[in-house]
Amino acid sequence: MLLKLVDGEQVVVRTRAHHRALIPAAVNLLVTVALLSFLLGYLTRDTQPAFIQHYSHVAVFLIWAVGLLILGLGTVKPLIGWLNRFTYLTTERLVQKNFVGAPQATVVPLALLSQHQTRQSSMQEMVGAGDLLLVHGAYGQHQRTKLRDMPDAEQFNMVLAQELGDYRRRAQAQAAAAQQAQYAASARGDVHGSSFGGGRV
Repeated sequence: MLLKLVDGEQVVVRTRAHHRALIPAAVNLLVTVALLSFLLGYLTRDTQPAFIQHYSHVAVFLIWAVGLLILGLGTVKPLIGWLNRFTYLTTERLVQKNFVGAPQATVVPLALLSQHQTRQSSMQEMVGAGDLLLVHGAYGQHQRTKLRDMPDAEQFNMVLAQELGDYRRRAQAQAAAAQQAQYAASARGDVHGSSFGGGRV
């Protein structure tokens, strides 16, 4: 499902994990197809003993069943998960959630974000990906969240820093405006109280 925004919230970045996250799925596909081809070719050779040729259809069925199961779990499932999982950076929060299906959302409000940095392995650095490490919480209760294989991790981290700075400036301005309004209301109350007291005298 689409990300529901609160009043005044805007999406700054929408992305999904770097395609390097699909490398294990691709390796699984290649290895499984190679093994299937080898085993099916080996079992269906005319030089096999009569016993193997007689039951080869059972063996072929089992090989196909196991092969398709491995492909489903090791290739199709990760591919669907990659296509379905999006990361949003908005003016209010950082969200990672599924487009359809069970939400399983990771939500980090910018108000609670205290630290953010990228970490790259040598392989990630070669393709421009990286993990985004977040520290967030309040009242002394902090937790760490890792967003894995973010594309253009350094650039994403810079945009996050900019949005975090903008959010804090907006929050400070709103707090200052609220404080001024409170002072003004208090001042008006004092004036009214003095006038009322003076009238009674």
